[in-house]
Amino acid sequence: MTLLQPSKGKQEDRLPLIEALEALTERVAQELAGLSEEQLRYRPGEGAWSLKEVCGHLRDFAQIDHRRLYMMMTQENPLLPGYDQEVLVREHNHQGADISAILADLRSWRLKTVELLTELVDANWARQGRHEEFGRMSIRQFVERLVRHEAMHLEHIRALKEQAKQAA
Repeated sequence: MTLLQPSKGKQEDRLPLIEALEALTERVAQELAGLSEEQLRYRPGEGAWSLKEVCGHLRDFAQIDHRRLYMMMTQENPLLPGYDQEVLVREHNHQGADISAILADLRSWRLKTVELLTELVDANWARQGRHEEFGRMSIRQFVERLVRHEAMHLEHIRALKEQAKQAA
């Protein structure tokens, strides 16, 4: 996926961002199709995540980022709290969860976010929040960051899938 360059916020320029978010779950599901539970749970090393944990991370952050976007839409310059992704993965025990449930939750949160962004009028894409780790950003910048994050994890899933297949 090509990293998207910031634009002036025209509606047609936002469509690729929204479509990328909407397509994520299907792309992940395609990558995982036909893998065994053993492959889904495979960890390439100490402290490394399995495919289930990467998908759980995407699910966790779909929920967190949806809430952050909602805050940016409804509050003036809200503080967007950071989270410890390692703690979330352990607390939510994605390794022991059913992958179809993880993907269903991911799809549900992602569709809620797509709906929010689809209904957002042009000027509101410039609304800002203050992320604890990344500083001040507009909704558009936040969504661009989100798309890049998910693209990186999709590549991570592809590489991890190949490692899991070789290890099986």
